[in-house]
Amino acid sequence: MSDVVTTRMISRMLWVFIVSSLLTGCFGLGSKAEKDDSPHYYVIDVNRGAVASSFAKDRILRIKPVQVTSVFREKTIVFRVGDDEYQPQLSHQFFSEPQEMFTDQLKRWLQKSGLFSQVVTDADVPADMVLETSLTALYGDQREQFSPQAVLEMQFLLMSENTNSIVPLLQTGLRIEADIDETTPANVVKGWRQGLEELLATLEDDFRGYFSKRSP
Repeated sequence: MSDVVTTRMISRMLWVFIVSSLLTGCFGLGSKAEKDDSPHYYVIDVNRGAVASSFAKDRILRIKPVQVTSVFREKTIVFRVGDDEYQPQLSHQFFSEPQEMFTDQLKRWLQKSGLFSQVVTDADVPADMVLETSLTALYGDQREQFSPQAVLEMQFLLMSENTNSIVPLLQTGLRIEADIDETTPANVVKGWRQGLEELLATLEDDFRGYFSKRSP
């Protein structure tokens, strides 16, 4: 009797195991894929820190909307998986369009720098200078032959503006390749945040150096 009971118990246990496995496979119960499919939303937000103690006089800067390369123009976060291959992470997105987000971050930082008497984005507001910005790289590097990185590249062109002409004053740019432990959306966004802080600090230094050498 004991052998029969034992056999029946083993059979029942096997049956429960098989049914559970089938349910997990068919419906994805507890699977990682289910978690990955849930929507995630991100922002890249940097803080310059304290506002400058003094501000320039009669130097109004107008920031044009940041121009974003078409590959990175949408809200969806992008990974680079090959030399010429990029892969969108469909359930991982920014809250706002990259153009709006980066333009806002740029304005907030420069407003605090004290380098300008006013920083505006309204095209109808008269300005002494205009800043054009291009965002040319914004991806997480997941290529097998490279270490995981969050890549961010921006180019800047500062110009004077008057009724007669627009004169280029300063051109600068920077590419940040922030090392991360693994190419995941959360890690990449963290790397971008650190990279943008470094990039804007460098831009401020470049502007400060230019204005310090400029004739009154």
